[in-house]
Amino acid sequence: MRRFIISTLLAGCLSSCTSAPPSTPGDGHVEGPAPVAASCPTQKIAFTRDTGCVNDGSVEFCLPTGDEALLARVRDIAPAIQAGSSRGRARCDVPAETLYLFPTGDAECVARHGALEDAAWDQVCRIAALPEVREIVPTWYE
Repeated sequence: MRRFIISTLLAGCLSSCTSAPPSTPGDGHVEGPAPVAASCPTQKIAFTRDTGCVNDGSVEFCLPTGDEALLARVRDIAPAIQAGSSRGRARCDVPAETLYLFPTGDAECVARHGALEDAAWDQVCRIAALPEVREIVPTWYE
């Protein structure tokens, strides 16, 4: 009996000791079956992580106008987004859709006109994963 208990305890310890440690808040772990970046819908993003800051200070996307619950979800992902007032490069269907700009400044970019920081890329991926978002494109002012 003692041998059985020791074997069971040893097996339990080995399985818990070899599994990944639990995440802590703020460590970049996204709850769910897999990190969002691993399943990033890149087909909806008109740039890569490495070229994410090659723009005029933001990337943009459209959201349905008046969907406050959706806007709250997006602001939970990326609090710094700002509403625009035109169709933008994302070609929003105004007035049914509103243009939103995700900033690509010093906090989001490794370097000016360089790559997006990991956290910023994760935010872009999470926004792109929303079914209401058709595409995310670089902002270019003319």
